[in-house]
Amino acid sequence: MTKNRKILVVDDNTKYCESVLDVLEIEGYEAVGVHDGFKAIEAIDKDSYDLVLMDIKMPRMDGIDTFKKLKEISSKIPTIMMTAFALEDRIREGLRTGVFGAFQKPINYERLFCSIERAFPDGALVMIADNNKESCFGLRDVLVEKEYRVVTAREGEIAVQLVREKRFDIIILDNQLPDINDIKTYQTIRSIRPDVPVISVTESEEEAGGIDNKSVGKDIYAYLEKPLDMDRLLGVMQKALENRC
Repeated sequence: MTKNRKILVVDDNTKYCESVLDVLEIEGYEAVGVHDGFKAIEAIDKDSYDLVLMDIKMPRMDGIDTFKKLKEISSKIPTIMMTAFALEDRIREGLRTGVFGAFQKPINYERLFCSIERAFPDGALVMIADNNKESCFGLRDVLVEKEYRVVTAREGEIAVQLVREKRFDIIILDNQLPDINDIKTYQTIRSIRPDVPVISVTESEEEAGGIDNKSVGKDIYAYLEKPLDMDRLLGVMQKALENRC
């Protein structure tokens, strides 16, 4: 873990906020706590932070609205949300607008620490293997904006070569790659990196070939159809990273 990262914790529950600060400091982070969105905005405006860890449900201004205000001050600070409530609509809105991830309380700290490190530009490394230039680069731009490190491959042989050279945290694999069919590409990747989560993407379920829904949760981490639902993809990616911690 990279030491001396400075984290702003925002939670209106003062006791819970203090407990989070204690855990972060034990882990080696410098942590500062505030108890509402307005104080968070003041803190970001006055000082430099590497990451914001913020509760969603807060009085006066909730975490999502606070996050939107924080982006106006410093658009590059990654933000991770926390919630003890079922707030799926607000979580989805946060992910759409740039939140890196969201955790349910009580926090699994081992997974949180892993996500914190991957929230930085030197965090999770993702390969997009897709021969469609527009969709490949469009998805790359979305993930780069979310502070992922992204490598692209538009041919199966290149994808396999990259897997040999780099230890990816996630692979997003289109099943219509030229020069190597999807099954062979996947099998080769799996033989080189047996533990990497692979998200299989296809134009339709009928075109999935041998990589189908029966593989989900076994060899393939998830199966998604185009056009991709970015909220769903980002949620799947976060879960995959949490499960690797």
